[in-house]
Amino acid sequence: MDRRPASGSARGYAQVAAAAICWGTLGLAARPLFAAGLAPREAAAWRAIGACVLLAVYCLAADRAALRLRVRDLPLLGAFGLVSVAGFMTVYFTAISLTTVATAAVLLYTAPAWVVVLARLLFGEPVTPMKGAAVGCAFAGCVLVVGAVGPEAVRLSPAGLLAGLGAGLTYALYSIFGKTALRTLAPTTTVVYTLTFGALALLAAGRGLPPVPPAAAVLPLAYVIVFPTALAYLLYISGLRRVEAGRASVVATLEPMVAALGGAFVLREPFGALQWIGAALVLTGVVLVQAEHLARRAAGAPRAAGATGPAGRGRA
Repeated sequence: MDRRPASGSARGYAQVAAAAICWGTLGLAARPLFAAGLAPREAAAWRAIGACVLLAVYCLAADRAALRLRVRDLPLLGAFGLVSVAGFMTVYFTAISLTTVATAAVLLYTAPAWVVVLARLLFGEPVTPMKGAAVGCAFAGCVLVVGAVGPEAVRLSPAGLLAGLGAGLTYALYSIFGKTALRTLAPTTTVVYTLTFGALALLAAGRGLPPVPPAAAVLPLAYVIVFPTALAYLLYISGLRRVEAGRASVVATLEPMVAALGGAFVLREPFGALQWIGAALVLTGVVLVQAEHLARRAAGAPRAAGATGPAGRGRA
C-alpha cells in the first residue's frame, strides 16, 4: 500500500500546477523583451544564465549543501542541461520559424504522450485507460486553446514537423531526466546544475556572451529569469518527487491555457468559444489524472516504480 500522506501528493500536484502557471506567463513577458530589440536566442541565453546565477547565489547564501555534487552525477546533469534546456529552446524556436506558432505549440504538447511512454519503459509507471484519456483530453484542449484549427492555422513542412516533434521530445525528457536525477539528488541541486549546463551549451552555441540587453528589456528579463525559469523549474522538479512523470506532464498542459487566458485578459487577444472548450478539456485531463490517483489510493494500489526519489527529502 502507498503509505505516503495524501497531503504529499496534493502538494506535488500543486507544485506542478504552479510551475505550469509560471511558464504560462512567459509569453506576456516575452512581448516587451522582443519589442525592446532582444532576439529570441539572446533572450534564451540570458534566461538560462540569469536563472543559474540567481539559484547559485541563493545556494551560497542559504543552502550550500545543494551545491555539493559527486563526479558520477555530472554526465546525467550535463545531458539534462544540454537536451532539456539548450536543446529544447533551440528546436522550439526552430519549429516556430519553420511553421506557425500554433503548429509549433501543438507539436510541443505531444510531450505528455512521450512522457507516458518513456515513463512506462524506464520507470514502470502504468499506462492506464484513464491516463490515456487524460493525455488525449489535454492534447485536444491544447490544440483548441492555441487556435490550431483549420488549414491556415496549421502549416507543416518535413523540417518543421521534425523540429516540432523534437521540441515535444526534449520537453518530455525534462520529466524523464528529472525523475532519474531525483533518485539521488535534491531538487535544488538538480535545477542549479541543469540550468548551468544548459547555459554553458547556449553560450558555446552563440560563441560567447550575448549582447547586453537594452535598458527597456531589463525588467521583463528579470521577471523571465525569476518566475518562468528559476521558480518554475524548482517547482516542477519538486513536484516530480511526489507525482508520477506521466501525471505531471498532463498537469503541465495548464501552461498554454494560462498563456491564452493571459493574452485574452491582459493583451486583449481573442479568446473564443473553441478556446473555452479547449480550456475545459485541459482541465478535464488534469482532473482525470488526479481522480485516478485518488481511486488507486483508496483501493490500496501499490505505488508505481519511480514515483518518487529517496534523495533530498525535506529540501524543496
